[in-house]
Amino acid sequence: MKEIYIRKMRYEEARYKLERELQDAFMEGETLVQVVHGIGEGKLKQLTLDIVGNYDFLRVINTESFIAPNPGVTKLEIMGLDKQDLKRYKK
Repeated sequence: MKEIYIRKMRYEEARYKLERELQDAFMEGETLVQVVHGIGEGKLKQLTLDIVGNYDFLRVINTESFIAPNPGVTKLEIMGLDKQDLKRYKK
């Protein structure tokens, strides 16, 4: 599982890093991503949820039913091509 760490970043820096790394994870064929945004005022968590809403290939994973939740982390599923298909498209 890839981890994207945006905790203690300014909003614009976090947005840029999050979008770039999510697109990179998609192109690398990753299926799970963990975004560490911290608790704070909730602005970076809201940013994460807003970005998920902008992309068709992302979905928030709800793990509260079987794991104690961590409010400073959002887990995402990347719904896309598998690694073999991506290699074919990259050529």
